[in-house]
Amino acid sequence: QTIARLKEIQHAQKIKNEAAIAHLTTEGVEKKYLKIILKADVHGSLEAIRGSIAKANHQTDAEVHIELVDSNVGGITSSDIMRAKTAEALVVGFNVRADAAAKKAQNQEDVKVEYFSIIYALLDYLKDLALGMQAPIKRESIIGTAEVIQVFRSSKFGTIAGCMVREGTIKRQAGIRVLRNQRVIFEGNIDSLRRFNDNVSEVKHGTECGIGVTGYSDIKVQDHLEAYIIEEISPRQQSK
Repeated sequence: QTIARLKEIQHAQKIKNEAAIAHLTTEGVEKKYLKIILKADVHGSLEAIRGSIAKANHQTDAEVHIELVDSNVGGITSSDIMRAKTAEALVVGFNVRADAAAKKAQNQEDVKVEYFSIIYALLDYLKDLALGMQAPIKRESIIGTAEVIQVFRSSKFGTIAGCMVREGTIKRQAGIRVLRNQRVIFEGNIDSLRRFNDNVSEVKHGTECGIGVTGYSDIKVQDHLEAYIIEEISPRQQSK
């Protein structure tokens, strides 16, 4: 009965995120849980998210209880991934990212990790999963990351981060985040994207480039730049 009910919810509400739905478990037929491991950049953010989850759990019409298996400050580690695997939980990062060991463990253990930089977007996502609703019409996709290997400063161009693109593609029109020790320290737009002396629209994995970030000059070697886009997804696309 439980399995049939979960399949009915998934079909009726057309949830695309099958991996996250797999983390819905039940005791009997009526009681359902969504287990998550929460990591955040600072204690203030962590407490705000915890409070909002507690408030949602106490609503009289809440069909699913959001269970915090663990919640802490700091980047996502391989230990978080292994604990999520054991608990059958979803890992949620707020303004933090997984380190290299955690990414490797995530791929090996097939654990779902979701990243957010806006609290209400995180809460809406959990609510959508818990209540079997459709995903938001606008969704963020990380399209590429680059590591800063050298920093150039000039009166004409300002601060330029000499980078190696480590994953995906960096696109000129994308939003950009500056990460230091797996934490988001700045979010803005790409001011310039260059290959040697040429302005370019995109730079792919394994390629060196120069990136200027609008309104931010405190870039350091070993920082990471994360490019993202906001996609508009129609209900028809969500159901596929």
